[in-house]
Amino acid sequence: DIVLRNIDVGGDADDAGAQKQLVQQKLENAGKALTSTGFINYFGMQRFGRSHDTHEVGIAVLKGNFQAAIEIIMREKNGESSFITEARKRWVNRFESIDVSKDEEVAREAESKCARAIQRDMGRFMVCEKSIVTTLSRQPRNYKRAFGSIAKNMRSMFLHAYQSYLWNKVASHRIETGGSTEVRAGDLVLIEDKPKGKGGGGTSGLRGKSVKLLEEEDVKEGKYSITDVVLPLAGNRIRYPGGSAGELFDELMKKDGIDKACFGRMAALDREISLGGDYRKLICKPSDVTWESLEYKDPVQPLLQTDLMKVNGIDITASTLCENTAAEISENETLFGMVVGFSLPPSAYATIALRELTKRPTSSEYQTKLELTGKCERNIISNSA
Repeated sequence: DIVLRNIDVGGDADDAGAQKQLVQQKLENAGKALTSTGFINYFGMQRFGRSHDTHEVGIAVLKGNFQAAIEIIMREKNGESSFITEARKRWVNRFESIDVSKDEEVAREAESKCARAIQRDMGRFMVCEKSIVTTLSRQPRNYKRAFGSIAKNMRSMFLHAYQSYLWNKVASHRIETGGSTEVRAGDLVLIEDKPKGKGGGGTSGLRGKSVKLLEEEDVKEGKYSITDVVLPLAGNRIRYPGGSAGELFDELMKKDGIDKACFGRMAALDREISLGGDYRKLICKPSDVTWESLEYKDPVQPLLQTDLMKVNGIDITASTLCENTAAEISENETLFGMVVGFSLPPSAYATIALRELTKRPTSSEYQTKLELTGKCERNIISNSA
């Protein structure tokens, strides 16, 4: 279960009882909508890294520009400690006063020296950066080798981020132009998805999956619903949708300086990574959805009973919102919360489900500015004013 605190649904109710009824109704509507309609099955922002730039690395790699990929990984990032920021600045300026096009040997020496100097400044979890500077300290200017020194799963992550970036863009376009309730000609629908034990590939990969490109006759027959519609993760073995959604894939790739053939050439650039592609449902409908609306006083009190509370016999002091007790409000400030639970299929993001439920961003930049009491978004509103 997930706890949402200090919920502010807006409204200008004349009294506390009316405000309580408004909260109850809006939270009820939100829970029902999540259950019946689901949400656009976007990849969450965590897919794109803390600095939201992992897909940019993927673009550079698909172009075969490993130097650009390394520079994106190593450039300055927001929110890091001062000594890491300083180390990144030293890296960015490692060729200062050097004409790299004319003094290759001097450039190699400067890069090796800089890499050795900043190795100790890379944090323990900066595994990509540490692999890069370790390699370049020994083999300066060999950026393909430096990128190859990164663990395979991390190298794949950059390319998968670009696939996810394309998918999210096309998904938004498909919903904007075709709605979220009906299929249309040009849509791809998943007609077969074998389980892993019966010839399928599990949660990822194309094995055991078959798709159909819908024509007008298929739409008229009404055999398929919006929950059957899939969009591809770009690759060299998948089928693209028709209509404007398919065209958008080409447009986005062209804008980024690549084309569909780049995914097929990836094996020549990195033999450990294959980008055949995959299919992902456009709409995700959670199962086992439950929700409970609560009112409480203490902004940090538990709204879910922990295991330790159960052992010690400590009950939750929050009370359930009910319309027939709307008038029973004390003069002290009452806070509203919601406890929601649901089950999602593999690769779906709970953060995206919550974004649909709350109609609010789930990024850390937004969430860290929310308040536990009063108007929860007051810091965001004041910063944007």
